[in-house]
Amino acid sequence: MESIVEDLVALRLDPRTVRNTDPHHGLMVAAEGVTNMEAARFREAIDILEAMPPRSLDPEFRTTREAVLSWARGDLPSAREMLASSLQTSSGGHALLTGFLAHMADFFLGDSEGMLETGRSLIELRSTMTRRAAGLSDGLLAFALEECGEFSDAISSAERAMSINPDDIYALHAKVHVLQRLRDNKAAKESISRYSNGWGAAEPMRIHMWWHFAIGLLGEGELDEALRCYQLEVRRKSRAGAWEDLDAVALLWRLEMLGGQEFSEMLAPQWLTLADAWAAYAADPNYVFNDLHAAMAFAKAEDYRLFDRIVASCRARETPEFFHSVCRPLFEGIAAFAQRDYATSARVMRVALERQQLSIGGSKVQQNIFHWTRDAADTYLRDSNPSELFSSHIHARTGR
Repeated sequence: MESIVEDLVALRLDPRTVRNTDPHHGLMVAAEGVTNMEAARFREAIDILEAMPPRSLDPEFRTTREAVLSWARGDLPSAREMLASSLQTSSGGHALLTGFLAHMADFFLGDSEGMLETGRSLIELRSTMTRRAAGLSDGLLAFALEECGEFSDAISSAERAMSINPDDIYALHAKVHVLQRLRDNKAAKESISRYSNGWGAAEPMRIHMWWHFAIGLLGEGELDEALRCYQLEVRRKSRAGAWEDLDAVALLWRLEMLGGQEFSEMLAPQWLTLADAWAAYAADPNYVFNDLHAAMAFAKAEDYRLFDRIVASCRARETPEFFHSVCRPLFEGIAAFAQRDYATSARVMRVALERQQLSIGGSKVQQNIFHWTRDAADTYLRDSNPSELFSSHIHARTGR
């Protein structure tokens, strides 16, 4: 059981290692499913867990089942609280599982401080874990430290994690985040290039790491190379679902902002393809960070029927205060930017982006796309070139 938990946390869970007749293995499948934040996987998790009598699980895993079931039913804050509470009395493989799920819940809730609290609680339990599990815990802590701006400690934790598990992609990912927030794009790209496992199709987070590589190219002004990276790697999908399409949107939108009219015309066919990829998601949206990226694709493809469907679903799902203070301004800013109404885009996004935490999920590096959009709109209004943002104001945003 411990090895399966470790594989899950390492993002390397192999379905062939899971026994359908074992309730604990079913819990692992459900746990992996909810961390995808997609409605179809939520329904699959509910089916698995509702068919699983709580008494079929060891006592310490029963609370985990309840938390994952709550998550799958759409109550992520309650799931997070159950997991955080359970972590305090956990040990060994169960502590790693509970800490990982709490970490991911914090991430999707956009709660950096909560993620750091979870990480530190998990580290206190390292002595109860196997060596591999302890290393994975360091990788989780590294990302939490990075998101909270504790860059030196994050690098140390990531390197400690990789000294134990050289294939710990999540720890490498945390290190790359730090380097990019410190604007050391060269070191970030070198870290990705030196990864010991290489970048085969089955490597976890392969496309997301190529996205980071492309972000480094953008930071060096290499727009043509970033577009080449998009075409050859970021769009070489390995799975269905929104995660990989999200990285594609996030890169293409940045290229749009920085490349000017020539790039915009060149990218038009790519946007149509991306909007087609997101069309299935529009029928079943359930996570605001994905919603916003779907909206970018629909806005650029001028498919406002699907754009409006995403907005309506978000409005129905989120609290009125959160929707009107955060979600709505971001949706409206995206639509206005796509229509080259830069004055409206800058104005409506400004208030939402003054919040200390957007609470929309995603990392600080990923969330910067909204700050970039507002700043690019301001730049266009001054008749300046948005590419200048890389050497001045936009780089300052990486420390947020």
